[in-house]
Amino acid sequence: MMPFALTLAASGLLLTVADTVPTIDVKPTCRAAIEMMGSQGRSVESCMSSETAARDEIAKVWPQVPKEEKTRCAQTALHGGSPSYVELLICLEMNRDSRVRQQQVKEEQAKAKQETRQKQAKVKAQKPAAAQ
Repeated sequence: MMPFALTLAASGLLLTVADTVPTIDVKPTCRAAIEMMGSQGRSVESCMSSETAARDEIAKVWPQVPKEEKTRCAQTALHGGSPSYVELLICLEMNRDSRVRQQQVKEEQAKAKQETRQKQAKVKAQKPAAAQ
């Protein structure tokens, strides 16, 4: 019984950790971006502000994001050369848009299939009447 309880407690802990927005130190990413681009009207502070805004947006949608998408996007945004909330947000948005579009396609296909069935049923219903 004890190992089960420990496993249950540990799994709850993992779920809690996985359900929080990852913490990213974006200052090195911002510094590197500014150094690479030069000071074309952008500063480390403006980059940090963009990253903070992206993190705030992520925090709003994070609870609704499917676990697989969180994992995939976090791996992409955190394990690359320059971890970024902006990159994480873009990944989450692209996955959401793809998921929504797939659902729309499924619904459109189901609707088309239903319409085809209704037309076929109507044609079948009219054939006996025409034969008389």
